[in-house]
Formats: sequence, structure tokens, C-alpha cells
Amino acid sequence: MLASLAAANHDASVFANPHTLDFSRTNSNRHVAFSGGVHYCLGASLAKLETEVAVGTLVREFKKIEIEGEPEWRDRLTIRGAVKLNLTVS
Repeated sequence: MLASLAAANHDASVFANPHTLDFSRTNSNRHVAFSGGVHYCLGASLAKLETEVAVGTLVREFKKIEIEGEPEWRDRLTIRGAVKLNLTVS
């Protein structure tokens, strides 16, 4: 038996439309991206800081950011992520 992290964060009882990329989710902190307990990711704080700086910079610099088309997803057994995410900024 294999517990796949790719299946995580897709629980419809926790996330409305769990397969939709939605940056405005009110419960976006209810994920298992960094695992938990003794297995909690040592790089989680750095990853969160890098994301905060990158997204914060985008939001400050551009008044309008829209997803252009559908994201292209990496389909792997262990890790799922966007391979391609086209944005229109102005």
C-alpha cells in the first residue's frame, strides 16, 4: 500500500471544488504540503518566506494578474504541481 501525497488536499469535505486552482480559498491553510509532526519539512519556513516575497512583489507591482488558459499539471505519483501556469499581468 502506498499513501500518495498527490492525493492530499483534494478532500471535498474540506475544500470546495478541490481540483480547482483557487487563490481566494478561506481555508487554504488546511493542507499537508509540508507534512506534519516529526516529518514536518525543515525547509517549510524558507519556502513560505520565498512565496510571501514573490507573491507580495507581484501583487505590489501589478494591478491586474489573471490566469491565461488552463494550467498544465505535472502528473506524478508523489508530487503534483504546475508545469506551466501562464499569467497576464498589467
